[in-house]
Amino acid sequence: MTAVEKTFWPQWLAGFTVSLAVLTASLANGWASPFLAKLTSDDVETAFKITPNQGAWVASLLSLGRVIGAVAGALSQGTIGRKKTMLVGALPLTFGWICMIFAKSVEWLYIGRLCNGLGSGMIWGALSLYMGEIADPSIRGSLIFLNLNASSMGSLLGNAMGPFLDLQQYGYVAVSLAAAFIIFFSWIPESPYHYVLQGDFARAEASLLWYKRHADAPKEINELKEFVGSANSDSESFKHKLKEFCKPTNAKNMAIVSMLNLFLYCGGHNVISSYAEIIMRKSDIRITPSIVVMALGVIMVIAGAVAMIFVDRCGRRPLLIYSSFGVCFSMVMLGVHFNLLAYGVDPHAIDWLPIFALCLYNFALPCGMLSMPNTLLGELFPPTLKTFASLTFTCSAAFISFCAIRAFQPVLDLVGERAIFFMIASSALCVAPFTYFLVPETKGKTLIEIQENMDNKKKDVITRL
Repeated sequence: MTAVEKTFWPQWLAGFTVSLAVLTASLANGWASPFLAKLTSDDVETAFKITPNQGAWVASLLSLGRVIGAVAGALSQGTIGRKKTMLVGALPLTFGWICMIFAKSVEWLYIGRLCNGLGSGMIWGALSLYMGEIADPSIRGSLIFLNLNASSMGSLLGNAMGPFLDLQQYGYVAVSLAAAFIIFFSWIPESPYHYVLQGDFARAEASLLWYKRHADAPKEINELKEFVGSANSDSESFKHKLKEFCKPTNAKNMAIVSMLNLFLYCGGHNVISSYAEIIMRKSDIRITPSIVVMALGVIMVIAGAVAMIFVDRCGRRPLLIYSSFGVCFSMVMLGVHFNLLAYGVDPHAIDWLPIFALCLYNFALPCGMLSMPNTLLGELFPPTLKTFASLTFTCSAAFISFCAIRAFQPVLDLVGERAIFFMIASSALCVAPFTYFLVPETKGKTLIEIQENMDNKKKDVITRL
């Protein structure tokens, strides 16, 4: 009997459509580097100016908004589903960009960045779960990496547009992308997992057959029923879900993805991208800093594409370890550069060093450290706890990001460039042993198989005891 040929294009179509929302959200990341440099500089003419302290708040409020968005998204996912949560999240995201269009003072920036974060938090909280639920195991990692790469493309687009557009023009571009997402994604079906959790098996089967035209629908729906339990299981009390969430296996998995997030943000994610142009200016390089920042964005997109190709071939763990070493080495080089400047070395003689360091950083980070927490979030938890896990994950990630960005300038003022990049390097280095000893490999496994493997390991431990 010949094997059934699998059809993947509907899953890729859904992935590319969702990437429009990611692109819009990540324009807020790309916005920070060029516009903070403009708005805090006396040499660049803008409608209004902000102080460095106000700039730190503008940069960090995006992450604070994500905390609020994560809570709102988690509350809505279990009732209206992943798809509608992302569509609703696009509304505050769009409003944030409208605030940028009409900004006349720093207060408008505060509101805009907070709304950008709110929408982004709702979208990211649902995205990994949605992708994990609709994707075939053979391309699941690639689909999640596609949207993480779209995030890098959004940052690149923002860095490329920022030097040439004003606040209003930049906002119009972002609003146009958000509108395109809302229009196209409205036609994409909800995840079959959500329909099964709601007890709507007819829609679950229709959704499954849209995403997987080759599927044996009755068989897979029955497997999903057994996997996710009855529709009533999703409406269990908060106390019961919390009890399930605190069981050793689930608590360990939550600790794994949360620690990976902690290492990621302490390893410079968002901090380096937000302050990239300012770092280049302080490095006293001969090349225009904005051009270097744009090149860094291109490298990040290339790295994301490379990771997307290899994640389902090499596995999660090897990419995480290699990424850790690359990020660590790049930050050590940047620290060495500023130490050499402090000792009076001619900056023009070593202006290649910070450029090479940031190029390596922007290549190494997307290959593992940036992408794996979201990938594992969509794979490690049972369906009835996915929303709970998403809430915990997204809130902790946004809060850590807010603290890291807000603290960067004060810590920099305290210890200087000579020390801060070595601190970031040490955080990145911790990822390698952490991954080797604790992070499970999920390559090529269905979500059902991943849960069964974890249950079997738990039984083995109990048997040995």
